[in-house]
Amino acid sequence: MVSKPITKTNSPNLVSILKFLIIFAIIDCILQISLGGFVRVSGSGLGCPDWPLCFGKIIPPMNYHTLIEWGHRTSGVILGLTISVITLLAWATQRSNVTLVVLTTFNLILVITVGGIGGAVVLTELEPSLRTLHLFLAQMIILVLGFSLITLLVKSPESLSRNIKLDKYSITMGLAALTIIITLLSGSYAVWKGAGTVCSAWPFCTSESIFPKSSLGWIHMIHRGFSYISVVVGAVACYIVIKAKFNNTIS
Repeated sequence: MVSKPITKTNSPNLVSILKFLIIFAIIDCILQISLGGFVRVSGSGLGCPDWPLCFGKIIPPMNYHTLIEWGHRTSGVILGLTISVITLLAWATQRSNVTLVVLTTFNLILVITVGGIGGAVVLTELEPSLRTLHLFLAQMIILVLGFSLITLLVKSPESLSRNIKLDKYSITMGLAALTIIITLLSGSYAVWKGAGTVCSAWPFCTSESIFPKSSLGWIHMIHRGFSYISVVVGAVACYIVIKAKFNNTIS
């Protein structure tokens, strides 16, 4: 078997740089989402009342709420620049890896969209539906970054297709991940709409009625419903994985 010669486009150093940048982007995106949560709980969503600048400046006056919101935006700028470099490197050095090129290009579009929606969130004074969409797309960026990293870790498209199997394990884990994400998004929307504490009883909204009597009550209970489902699906996924591990151990 003749080995493939190392060229400028498939150099191990370039691949290592791409891997490092993708891992860095994943960490930064997780930090970005965490900072977004801190912006919400600290009431700093309007710490910078304008966009894309903050009080008309790149570096604004640093009071408490402004510093938190500015830090969130700065992390987003770093993420956007990193994903831009990843996309350029993928196009310049990995064009034969069509999956990687498509994923990185899509991710660049995603991060630009998320930034624009973040601006719309500020300009609409924290519209809940836009904030939820903002969070959802940020989570999508992590997902696409993860797939991009996988395409670099596998040796060939054939090995990638061999390792991706649609079986009971992947389906159950996928459903568990999906229900958890929906639970997080619905919970965030409930808090942003002011429905976080509208239901005083458990497991139903009130002790007098099974069904909620207001739109905020329904928002809260829909979130609870997804949380119940995610617990059940997560438990089933854990059972399947533990059972398979146990069977492999004793066989």
